Amino acid sequence: MASYMKLLQSICPDMKLDKSFFLKIYGYEISFPGFADKAVKALEDAGCSKAREYYEMVVGEYQAKQDKEMNRVAAWYREECERRWQKKQEKRGELERKQERDILQQKSDSDLIMLLENLIGVI
Repeated sequence: MASYMKLLQSICPDMKLDKSFFLKIYGYEISFPGFADKAVKALEDAGCSKAREYYEMVVGEYQAKQDKEMNRVAAWYREECERRWQKKQEKRGELERKQERDILQQKSDSDLIMLLENLIGVI
């Protein structure tokens, strides 16, 4: 029998409810949408009239912590991407400067003088 079904069958009037139990329900809800409603209904039928309130409180707290952590991770990842992009741009600039230098070194003196005259004329 699947463990989520065992969880449903374990619900009884005298059971101890804690965060761990509600987080298990939430975990099964992620994999099996609709499971939380079934579990909360079973809890209510067993006499826990505040089951939905407890479930929503535990899940809300968990999601808030997850969101906070994901924001930290996203900020780190953004900085890492920017750092890598900058490094890539620097390497690209170095490569372009080297290629320009190689091209200039291959030109004859007369070609270089003509290029310089054109540059001065532009300024």
